[in-house]
Amino acid sequence: MSAAAAVSLDPPLAWRELGPQDLEEVDALHRVAMGPVVRPEIVKPESRAYFQSILSGRGRVIGAFGANLVAYGILQHDHAPSDRWEDELGVREGTPVGRLAGASVHPDLRGRRLQRATITARIAMAPRGMLLFSTAAPANTASWASLLAEGFNIHNIVLRYGGFARYLMVRDNALYDRNRAILVDPLDTERQTPLFAQGWHGFGQARLPTGAPGLLFAPPLSRPS
Repeated sequence: MSAAAAVSLDPPLAWRELGPQDLEEVDALHRVAMGPVVRPEIVKPESRAYFQSILSGRGRVIGAFGANLVAYGILQHDHAPSDRWEDELGVREGTPVGRLAGASVHPDLRGRRLQRATITARIAMAPRGMLLFSTAAPANTASWASLLAEGFNIHNIVLRYGGFARYLMVRDNALYDRNRAILVDPLDTERQTPLFAQGWHGFGQARLPTGAPGLLFAPPLSRPS
C-alpha cells in the first residue's frame, strides 16, 4: 500500500483492511494510545461497541501491523441519526459523505508519520464522489496538521462529542488567496469565529512569532473541476 511509503521502519509494516476478527486489537490499541488520562476535550474516547459496529459494516478500517497492530484509521460512512453532519457540511441529506472518524498510533511509533499514512490510505479507500471530512480539536496540533497536509481544510469550529470544540475539516480541493492570508493562533478561537463567518478557511500551517504552531487563514478562490 502506498501509505506505507510514508513510514521508514525495518522491517516494514504490513498494511491491510481490518474486519470483525480484529476487534480485540483495535480496542486494545485505542486504550494504549489514549493513555491513562482520558481528555475528551482533545480526543474523543470510543467504546468497544463502536469499534464493533464499524468493523461490522458501518465503515472501513485500515491497519498497520508489526508484530501486532500498531496503527489504524477509520473511514465511517454510516452515521447514527444523532450524529448527522449534513447541516454543518452544507450538503443535502443523502449526499455520500465519509468521515475520517478516528485513528490511533502506538506510543512507541509516534513521530513516524503513521497518522498521516492512515489518512492517505483512507482517502484511497473512499468511493469516487464521496465528500470526505474529519474533525480535530484546536489543541490537537498533530491531528489537524496531518489533515491539513492531506488536503483537509478547516471550514468551521463546531461543538461536538459532549460540547467540546472541534475543527470541521473538509477535503474540498479549493484554492486559496494566499496574498490575503493571515496567521492565527489555533487556540485563539475568538479571532477565528469572524473569519469563518466571512467564509475564510484555515488552509495551511506556519509558525507564530513565539515559535508555536499557527494556522494560515484565507478566503477560497475556487474549486478545481
